[in-house]
Amino acid sequence: MNRKRLVLLVAALAVAAALVAVAAPRDTKQTTSKAPSRAAAPSYFGAVKSIVDARCTGCHRSGGIAPFALTSYSATKKHSAEMAYVVKNRIMPPWHAARGVRRYLNDPSLTRAQIDTIVRWAHAGAPRGNPATKRPALKTVAPTLTRVDRRIQLPEPYTPKGWLPGGDDYHCFVVPWSADRTQYVTGFNLVPGVRKQVHHMIAFVASPSSAATVDRWDAGDSGPGYRCYGGASAVGASAIPVRLLAGWAPGLMGGDLPRRTGIEIAPGSRLILQFHYNLEHMHGMPMPDRSTLEFEVADSVERRAAMLPVVNVGWLLAPASFAIPPTGKPVVHSWSGDPTAFMRFLGDDIDTSNGLSVEGAILHMHRLGVGGTVTLEHASAATETLLRVPHWDFNWQRAYFFARPLQFNSGDRLSVSCTHRNTTKRLVTWGESSSDEMCIAFVYVAERH
Repeated sequence: MNRKRLVLLVAALAVAAALVAVAAPRDTKQTTSKAPSRAAAPSYFGAVKSIVDARCTGCHRSGGIAPFALTSYSATKKHSAEMAYVVKNRIMPPWHAARGVRRYLNDPSLTRAQIDTIVRWAHAGAPRGNPATKRPALKTVAPTLTRVDRRIQLPEPYTPKGWLPGGDDYHCFVVPWSADRTQYVTGFNLVPGVRKQVHHMIAFVASPSSAATVDRWDAGDSGPGYRCYGGASAVGASAIPVRLLAGWAPGLMGGDLPRRTGIEIAPGSRLILQFHYNLEHMHGMPMPDRSTLEFEVADSVERRAAMLPVVNVGWLLAPASFAIPPTGKPVVHSWSGDPTAFMRFLGDDIDTSNGLSVEGAILHMHRLGVGGTVTLEHASAATETLLRVPHWDFNWQRAYFFARPLQFNSGDRLSVSCTHRNTTKRLVTWGESSSDEMCIAFVYVAERH
């Protein structure tokens, strides 16, 4: 395979993810309490508010990713019955990693006692209680940015065209990274301008040597940005190496990357912001989007980091080899290999001589996904499950950062396995469009000194 073709393929991998920067701030240990005795019904201010503020309002707030806010008594009471149902059945707070595999940061799961409190409160008619008796807030586990050092809004509003089958539109926007020194992104967040149109967003980094090429693509397309597909390169243009910086997909919340790590950006680099818009379920005309990106930036970090794709390149070369027939039966695809080989094609030059620290994992599929697993296979034949998602939900994708990082050494491999079920009437294969499918994992790795 020639290098230009492989660069194009590897660049396309990054589009699948809705990668980073979901937070991994501080380790918060979840405990399970014994169910409380059947005493008087709890009140909102007496017991419920402290739980809701710590475990729900990270999403259920004005401007949050949830469809309604839970930041007042009246709003919470209005939704008390459905709250009781979703917490009792562990639908909310959303957390799709299988329990008992390993401990992750930012796990919002409720204890048995907390679930019982909300259920009994709702069944008692959601009593208000006395604000003077409210309990101290619990420590929040919601991912957050410690600070916002740089805020970037799309240069101009862009109205998606839906030029691909299924109402998809891939469009790239160029932003010069105008620092006079090397910097490191240590946290990230995206605020979608029109959330219902944004399928995902990927931020790539093009090196200073590629800046003129990227600027030419930007100038050569009328209107803001340029049309792109399968990576950060303009449609019809030769591919250039780009590194994955950050990403967003439904369900992701921005925040800090694992402490003491960051992704390097050289002065003179270009950010390429690839937005995948999907208009399939839009009612009415598309709306102009002007999404905003927020970055936490440092001048130095202890350990440089990168995102490694875990995927079978053969699926990209021959999409028909990733076939999901319309039988309604489970279909499993899997791959195992050493993804560090991709690093030089992506432009990452982090030091691997001492192995790597595996800090987190992401799994990505589309709407036919059922479940999947990401595994670290050691050269000794021992295996460690990084992530298992038994019930895939396209609308709740996230990065799972580990409370205790793992070690990746020479000879080790990473594997990904996905189960799909095709209930449509057509054969589905690998592809970028929302109506196609994927099976890809990304692992966040850092240097180990």
